[in-house]
Amino acid sequence: MVEISVLVPVYNVEKYLRACLDSILAQTFTDFEVICMDDGSTDRSGEILDEYALKDKRVKVVHKENTGYGNTMNEAMLLAQGRYIGIVESDDTIECDMYQVLYHTITEYDLDFVKTDFFAVWDKEDGTMEKKYCTMTEEKRMYNRVLNPNSELDSYFLEKFTWDALYKKELILQNKIRYNETPGASFQDNGFWFQTFYWSRRVMFLDKAFYNYRQDNMLSSIHNKQKVYAMKNEFDFIRRFMRDQRDIDKKLYRICFHLRMMEYISTLWKIDFPMKLEFAKVMEQEKIFFEEQNEAFYDRMTQEQISIISNPLAYVEDALMQGREITREAVRGYKNIIVYGAGVYGEQITYRVKKAKTDTQRIRVAVTSLSGKSMECQGEPVCEISDCLSEKDISLVILAVKEKSDTFQAMLDCLKKLRFPNIITVSARKIDV
Repeated sequence: MVEISVLVPVYNVEKYLRACLDSILAQTFTDFEVICMDDGSTDRSGEILDEYALKDKRVKVVHKENTGYGNTMNEAMLLAQGRYIGIVESDDTIECDMYQVLYHTITEYDLDFVKTDFFAVWDKEDGTMEKKYCTMTEEKRMYNRVLNPNSELDSYFLEKFTWDALYKKELILQNKIRYNETPGASFQDNGFWFQTFYWSRRVMFLDKAFYNYRQDNMLSSIHNKQKVYAMKNEFDFIRRFMRDQRDIDKKLYRICFHLRMMEYISTLWKIDFPMKLEFAKVMEQEKIFFEEQNEAFYDRMTQEQISIISNPLAYVEDALMQGREITREAVRGYKNIIVYGAGVYGEQITYRVKKAKTDTQRIRVAVTSLSGKSMECQGEPVCEISDCLSEKDISLVILAVKEKSDTFQAMLDCLKKLRFPNIITVSARKIDV
């Protein structure tokens, strides 16, 4: 029997898979197995897994038909032989001492699980990696001590990721902790996260980072705007679980309302504009329902967040009004329309331009620098503004940021330096250059 089973769900990640596996096999802690679940990949991921299995006997590969993340992870847990379970997503990597530190901590303090901070990472053009340290919480008191999540409910407000951790397998088996298996869904780790917190009595959060969470894989579910209701399905799954536990602390319902609405606001920002009104109606219906159930909880929200949740339809309609001056008349006469800015204004203006432009006009979305990242805006790939120089004389640039802001001025200075001749603001005001 091994001490740790590392579960690696795999689906079409040939670009990142070798780096992921190399980082696991390079661990200073060596008593582990790696269970790689190939969930019906159609690229070379399966071949790469088989190659690693031949080189290192700790690597176990299962090829299966595509059934989705939740089912794949449930099958992986049933195969795990270790006393403890770790999870590594196949487009991510881990630092070489991650499991050495986590194993020492979980055994020394007899924990149900231990979790850590993490790094957000991006590949840079020069082949190096950009890393940003991310904390699970700003509350220092939550770190480096044994606590019971259900005695200290603030722990439920920490980041909900499941891969920055090591779990006691006994916790998972005894409490029948399972992933939601909704076919084709995403974010199915949320239900697993909640169950592990609910059933645990001894946990620890470390203020150290070992996990490299990739941000620039555009196939990742965090970038998938089509799975609009996946997060709703997960919180419905969590609520059903809570209702099954009849003695559950009622405060947990309110915490889950808060987390649900925070995710809904995030979804509202990300999804394409045609979907915003439909999703806003769902938000409004659920807000009313949870208020009637006495589950609504607004104490930890900002006034802006409360305003959005109180009237999401009005918020969306107001957002849709941004850039209303960007009409077919405003963009007439130009072969290319460049939306300069890929933030909130960029999303809004890109949506407007798609409605206003003719079939012969080309739209591009640009930012000053991508820093090696891959981005999309309303389904359009984002480039750097310098990539648009060759056709600048036949292009109209729309400065898609708030007028009179520092960012607006900096971007305008960049356009002037690059000698773009045709520039307008989000209100269609022409800028003299």
